[in-house]
Amino acid sequence: MKKYLFLSPAKLNLVLQVLGRREDGYHNIYTIFQKIDLFDEIEIKKGVPDFRLEFITKGINIPLEENLVYKAYVKFKQAFNLRENHHITIKKTIPIGAGLGGGSSNAATVLKGLAYIYGIDQQTPVLYDIAKELGADVPFFLSPYATALGEGIGEVLTPYPTFSAWYLLICPDFEISTKWAYQNLGLTKSKNPVYYSTEHSPWRQPQGLINDFKALVFEKFPFLKELEAQLKACGCCAVGLSGTGPTIFGVFEKELPFYVYEALKKKFRKVRVFLVQNLE
Repeated sequence: MKKYLFLSPAKLNLVLQVLGRREDGYHNIYTIFQKIDLFDEIEIKKGVPDFRLEFITKGINIPLEENLVYKAYVKFKQAFNLRENHHITIKKTIPIGAGLGGGSSNAATVLKGLAYIYGIDQQTPVLYDIAKELGADVPFFLSPYATALGEGIGEVLTPYPTFSAWYLLICPDFEISTKWAYQNLGLTKSKNPVYYSTEHSPWRQPQGLINDFKALVFEKFPFLKELEAQLKACGCCAVGLSGTGPTIFGVFEKELPFYVYEALKKKFRKVRVFLVQNLE
């Protein structure tokens, strides 16, 4: 038996615009993805008698057949005709259902990990085909990009400059269903995106960090407005909502906001607070 350890990063949607509903039921979007140094740890053991998937965390009650990691594993074995079994253990740090892409990242990391173990090119189109079948965020996590513009349903990726910053994340102790958010967005017609230049960081551009879900989510969960106000009062240069929430983040460019991080942890004991940086 041999074991391998892989890190599975979280992401932020610095920008998220919903452009219209497609005939297949999905939505076209315009988003800027950013990988951050908040990680789950994934251990894959090779040469075991049976398959096992274990999560070290609380709150995951997804049936095995519906779990993205399991789906990724099955599709990989089918695509590359593997007969060996594996034990996969995932130690969760990324909050679940928080708009940080933890499940998609775990699925992509298992695809990349298995490719590494068996000497398969991690950028082979076969893996991207699998990633697209699994979910809109999975191709970004499979990609080598630390920052990317995502179009289509998020799977059409273009490299975007990485602008260095610290991000102070506040993750409330509730989940927001992506399905609920899209169903209640009230989109009646298609629109063109507000485009972002590559010359300046998104938070330094006149339109700010647009997230089309912000009004809906803040109305449903007014507590988020209080958290946003606290971040603004702490001197960040911008505040954003990641994905459909509920995680909000403050952007700090010049100084490491360690004292702000400690103060917010003490003040809001019922939320999770993380101080992270962008990956490059």
